[in-house]
Amino acid sequence: MPLTRSHSSSAPITLSASTQFQTYLLFALAMALTVVGVGAGIAFAPVLLTTGVHILFFIVEMGIILSAPFWVERSPLNYLLFGLFPLLSGITFTPYVMMILLEYVNGAEILLNALIATTFMALAAAVFARIAPSLEGLARGLLLALLGILFFMIAQIFFPSLRTGTAELFISGIGIVVFALFTALDLQRVQRMGSLGISPFLLALRLYLDIFNLFLFVLRFMSAFGGQRR
Repeated sequence: MPLTRSHSSSAPITLSASTQFQTYLLFALAMALTVVGVGAGIAFAPVLLTTGVHILFFIVEMGIILSAPFWVERSPLNYLLFGLFPLLSGITFTPYVMMILLEYVNGAEILLNALIATTFMALAAAVFARIAPSLEGLARGLLLALLGILFFMIAQIFFPSLRTGTAELFISGIGIVVFALFTALDLQRVQRMGSLGISPFLLALRLYLDIFNLFLFVLRFMSAFGGQRR
């Protein structure tokens, strides 16, 4: 799953209750479709792992994200692509799930604990977003931190010395903080502000990416911290 976020300029206006409801409904739909995607990925795991089709799905995901500003206002294309993205995300996430289950004795426990921890962190972010002053000032810093994370993860591919347990704890810990703050920031945007031309589809997509990547980094942190390799 890419650490990619859609961008749009924002101006402080209050979202109507119906727009907020639509945003959260779309987010809930995305999460449900992710579960369906994981189920499909597990069912067709041999095909995924032997043909590399999940790489093609990943490329399609990137295309959907990068083209989001062009399709979010075009119905019914927005419903089709918004639904397709989390479905493909679930499928492409499946090999990682299987790796956790196969490489770690306590793989199932790691997955469950990561899911629970992410849920509580998302709830905490929602509370923080409600009571905290505007977090818009953090937006640029968070984007720079995200670029730093991406750079470090790319460097890990070429430099094995950066794949140590300590390095994993470090980068995953930073990722958790960054995406927890992104979650709070985007929840504030849904609750308190919108912008001319911003669609609920785009807001829901941003929130989905926040939570999904938060889960990935929590999972990565728990694997490095308490994973018992076979």
